[in-house]
Order: sequence, then structure tokens, then C-alpha cells
Amino acid sequence: METKLVNVSDLAPYEENPRTIDVFKFDALKESILEFEDMLRLRPIIIDKQNRVLCGNMRFKACAELGIKKIPAVVIGDLSEEQIKELVIKDNLSYGEWDWDMLDFSWDMDLVDKWLGRPDLDYSSLNYEELENEVANMQNGVKKAIQIKVLSEHYEEAKELEKQCREQNIYIGGLLLEEMLVIKSEYEKI
Repeated sequence: METKLVNVSDLAPYEENPRTIDVFKFDALKESILEFEDMLRLRPIIIDKQNRVLCGNMRFKACAELGIKKIPAVVIGDLSEEQIKELVIKDNLSYGEWDWDMLDFSWDMDLVDKWLGRPDLDYSSLNYEELENEVANMQNGVKKAIQIKVLSEHYEEAKELEKQCREQNIYIGGLLLEEMLVIKSEYEKI
């Protein structure tokens, strides 16, 4: 395998690529490329000997729309169509999850929101009556969560206590709710 600069105009998308990207994420990707073009060098697309883009189709399309003439690519060969399909799928899998506590305490959340491509949405035009059944079905069996912020100096202690409670099947939400109700009743007496 070799990495080389290739002309964007010489590339073709892999026609059987099952991935899609919504307009918000695609716009965020283009902005990300403009802001940090070295990312293309650090994470080149993958093409076959026929210049089909196997991995990085969205980056390729974004570069084409942005007018970028050349992009880094890793050229692979000798893969069967079955292996190519496996590569295309596995390259797009996301095995990890975000540690939102770490992001919230250690990262600039405005930048994180921007990088993750989460658009500002206007929910005012939604008709909630029409969505009520659909939302109820989506919520069946789903645990609900409330994010509780702690001061950074308490973070490690809180993280460890949460882990211990989880290991002992202690329902933290119930404990917190009971404590909040006690605080509320004491507050109402004042």
C-alpha cells in the first residue's frame, strides 16, 4: 500500500457505498476540512487501483464541492469484491461512545457541538400531537437520564461512587429523587 496525492477529478465514488450523510453533517464536514485541511493528510481516503473511493466517500465529495484539486489517498489492490464490501462497512462502524462527562468538563462544548455536527434545530414547527405515538414507541424500554453536573474537584469521587452504585445495582436516580423531595419539602416550610 502506498499513499499518494491524487486528482479529485480522477476519482469516482464507490457505487455500492451504503452510507449517507445529512445536509447538516455534510456542511459541517466541509467546514471541518476548510478549518483543518491537514486532517486529509492525517486520515487519507482509501481507493482501489481503478480510483474508486472505497473509504472516505463523504470527504471526497466534500473536497470536490470545495474545489480542492488533490487529496491524499491510500491505494489498495488485490481485494475481492466481498473484501471491498467488508472494508466499506467496517470503515464506517463506530464501536466507541462519547464520554460526555469528560467532554463536558475538559473540552469546549461549543467546539465539540460544532465538530460532531449537531445543528441548532428549530423545534417550534413540530406538531407534537402527530408525533406523540411515535415518541411513545421510541421510549418503550429506553432508560431516561438526567445529567447532573459536579464541580471538577468532585468529579473523580462522583465517578467512582457512580461506578460502585452501578456494580451493586443501586438505583441512583431513586436516591437522588428522594433527597430532592426532602429538600423541596424543607424549602416549602420556609
